[in-house]
Amino acid sequence: MKHRTIIGFFSIVAVMVATTSCNSTNQAGNAMVDPASAAGDTPPNVTGFLVTSYEPLSNWMDERFEVKYRAMTPQLIFDQVPLNDIHYQTSNMPQTAPSFNYESANISRRELLKRIADHWNLKMSYVVGEDGNPSAVAVSG
Repeated sequence: MKHRTIIGFFSIVAVMVATTSCNSTNQAGNAMVDPASAAGDTPPNVTGFLVTSYEPLSNWMDERFEVKYRAMTPQLIFDQVPLNDIHYQTSNMPQTAPSFNYESANISRRELLKRIADHWNLKMSYVVGEDGNPSAVAVSG
């Protein structure tokens, strides 16, 4: 009789462990990014996003990095590595926006900017200088 009870107990524990959710939440009830899954997440569709024929900028946009952002605001994000090497002209930025929390082991600047644009519903385009080449990224809310 004891043998059946022990097997039954371990069967129930196994079922509970197998059906438990692996998602974690912070104290505010917001889902947290699991670093292991963030590294393997699907890249955003960047087709047509900040495309330029100016090769130095195109190469810069497609260079890949590891990033870890926590509690970023629209006012802070463009001063962060690896985005801070170029000039941004911002306007109508959201003042009370949800924080941008993101982590990836392998993301391009273009993909990162696309995620930021999607997160805060921002429009991004190039500002063209007198020489005909992009001189800044215009960002508007």
